[in-house]
Amino acid sequence: MKDILRNYKIKNISLAISSGVIIALLFPLFNFEFLAWIALVPLLYAVRKSKGFKESFLYGFIAGIVSYVIILYWIVYTVSKFGGLPYYIAVFALLLLASYLALYIALFAGFSKIILNRYKKLSFILIPSNWVFFEFLKSKLLTGFPWENLGCSQYLNIPFIQISNIIGVFGLSFIIVLVNYAIFSFIFLKSGLSKKRALFELFSVISVFIFVILYGYYNIYSVDKLVKHKKPLRVALIQGNIGMFQKWKITKKRTTHIYLQLTKQSLKYKPQLVIWPETALPYIISVYPFYWNKVMGFAEKHKIDMVFGAIGFKFFNGKFHYYNRDYMFTDKGNYYYYDKHHLVPFGEYIPLKKQLPFLAHILRGAGIGNFTAGKKFRILKNGKLKIGSMICYEAYFDGLVRHFPKKGANLFVSITDDAWYGKTSAPYQDMSMTVFPAVENERFIARAGNSGVSGIISPVGKILSDTQIFKRTYMIGYVKLINRKTFFALYGNIFAYISDIVFIISMLYVLILKLFPALNIYRKN
Repeated sequence: MKDILRNYKIKNISLAISSGVIIALLFPLFNFEFLAWIALVPLLYAVRKSKGFKESFLYGFIAGIVSYVIILYWIVYTVSKFGGLPYYIAVFALLLLASYLALYIALFAGFSKIILNRYKKLSFILIPSNWVFFEFLKSKLLTGFPWENLGCSQYLNIPFIQISNIIGVFGLSFIIVLVNYAIFSFIFLKSGLSKKRALFELFSVISVFIFVILYGYYNIYSVDKLVKHKKPLRVALIQGNIGMFQKWKITKKRTTHIYLQLTKQSLKYKPQLVIWPETALPYIISVYPFYWNKVMGFAEKHKIDMVFGAIGFKFFNGKFHYYNRDYMFTDKGNYYYYDKHHLVPFGEYIPLKKQLPFLAHILRGAGIGNFTAGKKFRILKNGKLKIGSMICYEAYFDGLVRHFPKKGANLFVSITDDAWYGKTSAPYQDMSMTVFPAVENERFIARAGNSGVSGIISPVGKILSDTQIFKRTYMIGYVKLINRKTFFALYGNIFAYISDIVFIISMLYVLILKLFPALNIYRKN
């Protein structure tokens, strides 16, 4: 009997590992996004065969830690290379983060067991709602970490992702899990359901999928029609490729010269807008009149608008506050700026710095870690051009990004510095997630990265052009200004909130029945 149970658990653990591996394969550089539709089937089968919540939780945790170790392997490089920590500590940091993120998939698996036991007729709605609830929680809790949410795996599936301008990325995740459940249910639960019920679920899910794809083609047609006669704006994306250590140590003169020289080379294509990356000028340019006037004079002389990252500062409450800032110098000699709202923990600031001072060691030599978050959603503008600026991983936070079109932004600019990641899959993962604010808000995105990937993303999420990583270069692209506001830009994650509420109510009902067993009698009657 023990051998049977042991083999039984080994089989289920193997299924959980399979789901973890398949989930990891959905994202760059693998890009096997077509596997998303079956990625959770092995895990759901293991959950179904489990004895209860705890065992299902374990299978979910195994699937989660496997997937995140593969997806986030580059953290070892970042922590060891730029944190100066031993390799074994870097590996520990990866396992620690992967374990934390795996908890959300573990909770999904545990509650899926409850749903399968208690809500057989509503499982095809509650299982996807369950996933969305914990994915949403992961993306918001403790500053949030929405890195490669399940819906992001479909960034190359252009027709499918169009409906994110209504339901967001969480809605895409819902549909993916819905299809997974339908396949799992039809294969493994068919005997437990009436044939009529099984066919109804399958037909419903197929109908939803067909509707989403048809909507996708309609939206592509609608956006193409909208921008067809709009005048294109020529953009130069400047990729300085200055090493992370070198960036903070070389002189202001050398850094400024590199970017101005690359910009001069691009001028033969007569760009109207030039974009430099995040902290392209890693100093407080406003306190250096020589460099301020040099860059501003360049923009005025060549009749171009320039957007670039630099360090900003303000003095209040008796101390200096520093900002990861995005400036816009216009061809008319005006300037605007935006301060980054969503800072990277352990990169741009250290949570619980006083309580955990040893964490400051991670940032040794990087020259950052003491930034203050911005408070206002400022638009960078010149005439009809109104830019919403996304600095680094702000692009993944849909609740933040949609403030820009609401305030009138008709173009998105994304500036970043992915040199932290080295020659890993991380820069490509970063680019893949930047596709979604374009679709959700129906805006072109011009993206400039210090080491790449730089590129142009269309309002339907197609990467129109991009650069190689770790190459000093520039790229010329074309964007168009769009003022139409999508449902998502206006109302945000309503779909995710509804899914969350449905899941919470269903679990509260189970809890009430457990606390008050007598109610089960009335339920049966």
